[in-house]
Amino acid sequence: MVVTTVKHNAPILIGDYPFADRVKEQVLDLLEKGVRCIPQENSNVKASIHTAWDWEFDNITFRNLREYITAEIERTFRPGARSGDNRRPLVCDQFWANVYKKGDWANEHCHKPYHYSFAYFVKSKWYDSPLVFAHSGKKIRPKEGRFVAFPAYLRHLVPKHRYKDTRITLSANLWVKLA
Repeated sequence: MVVTTVKHNAPILIGDYPFADRVKEQVLDLLEKGVRCIPQENSNVKASIHTAWDWEFDNITFRNLREYITAEIERTFRPGARSGDNRRPLVCDQFWANVYKKGDWANEHCHKPYHYSFAYFVKSKWYDSPLVFAHSGKKIRPKEGRFVAFPAYLRHLVPKHRYKDTRITLSANLWVKLA
């Protein structure tokens, strides 16, 4: 018997959100007021701030962002497709923020059992730590207002953040509604 590794050739979706300035304004304002965080030992993200998994779920600005990216995922990947062109919708039930300060990182991980995930760059410089897909080595450089959507089984990480300015992201997990 031989055990070997393979590179995943799964597609990822990269796009820019047209209302990025509004999202950034909201995120920075809310983070400045203080947020409920989860302990680092409960996450692969070793960021200075990792909000609760249901962060600001009713915020209209963030709901619009989630709906926009969800629609892009549905249009691109066509998840939940069935015969007769009937599709089951995607549902987002986890949404959180990460604030990376100098020395912070995210361990290699995936988001199973979810079907899709996305990362959204709120505040970043092009030279900040990229989002890296582990199997392929593909690096996505940060750009404010950019989102990266991908199948949740893809293993990914964020290398150690080396700069004094913060790198802020939003992330979400989505699943195909079965009934």
